[in-house]
Amino acid sequence: MKNLLVFLACAAFLLGSLTPALARTAFVFKVQEDGLIAVSYWPRAEKADALVRMYGISMPSLRQPFGKEARAFLLKYLHKGEEVEIAPVGEKDEEGLEEVLLQVEGHSLNYALVSEGLAWVNRQTCLSTYCRRWYIVEHRAVTEQKGIWSLELETPPWQWSR
Repeated sequence: MKNLLVFLACAAFLLGSLTPALARTAFVFKVQEDGLIAVSYWPRAEKADALVRMYGISMPSLRQPFGKEARAFLLKYLHKGEEVEIAPVGEKDEEGLEEVLLQVEGHSLNYALVSEGLAWVNRQTCLSTYCRRWYIVEHRAVTEQKGIWSLELETPPWQWSR
């Protein structure tokens, strides 16, 4: 019995250390450019509490092809005051911003943007195991010529200058 308890405690510890940080509820304050979202932790806050970056993806800027479409896609789901779930992934980025998986009503917007061809998987930062799934979805968007992949690209979007 004692060995079973020790085993269960060790298993719980290992599983807990392998899972990402717990998601928390936030409210959209403002959608900024390049996948940056200002959030508050109170529904009718007067100011944003944090600025977060969508993990593992990059979006075209407003000056680039499909930049306005990508922003419009986000704005369709992220109205001011909209309740979202943010799940931090890893450490903060080089600018000190928390990188998060962003979910609305249980659906990942990170994934949806890639699936619609309005973002691409960031080859330098997307290192989690689920990024493999995002590469598959990105490949599907390429073959179906969705969004940015409908352009005849000589330079891949992750090499576009900003």
